Amino acid sequence: MMVYREGRCPKCKEVMQIPAGRNQIICMFCGETFAVADTDEVDAGNYAAELEAFRECVDSLFCDVEKTVKGFQRNQYEGSFQNYLLACQKQLKTIDRIMHAAPDRTAAAETLAETVTDAAQRAMENSGVGRLGRESLQMTMNMYMVTYVLPAILYTDAGLADLTDCICRKWSAAFKKSNIQAATFDSLKEGFRRKLCYITTAVCESLHKPRDCYELQVLKAYRDNYLSTAPGGEALIAQYYDLAPTIVKRVNKQKEHETIYRELYDTYISPCVRLIEEGENEACREKYQEMVERLQAEYINTAKEQKRDR
Repeated sequence: MMVYREGRCPKCKEVMQIPAGRNQIICMFCGETFAVADTDEVDAGNYAAELEAFRECVDSLFCDVEKTVKGFQRNQYEGSFQNYLLACQKQLKTIDRIMHAAPDRTAAAETLAETVTDAAQRAMENSGVGRLGRESLQMTMNMYMVTYVLPAILYTDAGLADLTDCICRKWSAAFKKSNIQAATFDSLKEGFRRKLCYITTAVCESLHKPRDCYELQVLKAYRDNYLSTAPGGEALIAQYYDLAPTIVKRVNKQKEHETIYRELYDTYISPCVRLIEEGENEACREKYQEMVERLQAEYINTAKEQKRDR
């Protein structure tokens, strides 16, 4: 009977079953050929110690959530993110070591994801905010995870996508209506250079929300990752960008424009974000299209009719 031992690939750090008597082996994960003597023995004791160390420091990940999120702005994000990496390097390096030392990578990801989610729940419970404040805090926590925690894990080790995916699943199960997605720091930074959602941007700015606030991030990700690939989605996006700038200009000319934007937020923007978080992508499409059609009727079609009547 063939005898095996567990060893870790010196390149990708995945755990393999290595047959006894072999001098060389090809990693089934990354395809590299290397000497068996170069493989790392799996150290279960080290894994347990690192996991315990992470449990002791995980709560500090959620100490400065609101202050950190304020750095998610076009001209601040890169510096803010680097400061975050420096402040949380202990936790991030421990996460990396745990995943590399884990005898069962899937089980380790599940354990880490539960540990992170539990820490977030404790932070919510200890915040002292009421029901309405809790909903706002939850949105801030979602944004914090999407723009700092998950990108920082992937920045530390790009091979930890399985962990960030697991954290997203656990987070969505623990916090209802919070369907977060992992993104890299580079993709988020690049997002500042892309087109904004004109109407949502105008609404959020009127409500004194930060640039590229959580609502904007959710709706832009929805536009890029779902709507752009859905049947008729590209045409809808093109039509929107033809109409939206004019709509925003005409709303801004209204004396009560702040009231208009508040009503748009409550009636359309906030419900759209909730629908996306719940995975109701088509319902969001209908709701957002309803808003655009209403604004088109009020600020474009009406203007054309008034012009004809003169």
